[in-house]
Amino acid sequence: SGFSVNIRSASSFSSGTGPLFVVDGVPGVDPTTIAPTDIESYNVLKDASSTAIYGSRGANGVIIITTKSG
Repeated sequence: SGFSVNIRSASSFSSGTGPLFVVDGVPGVDPTTIAPTDIESYNVLKDASSTAIYGSRGANGVIIITTKSG
């Protein structure tokens, strides 16, 4: 049934709490489309740095994924 990631606590009923996924510099990519063996590294931004870089989209945290084939 898929998966869910929660970096920060729930903010409200109407807004989502999922982080922004950035794959090879492209924000908003669905992480389920990537094979686990293709992932080279990942970084989790969960504080003010994610909001500073990605604005309001990064308010719930950002997961940056770098693939091997880039």
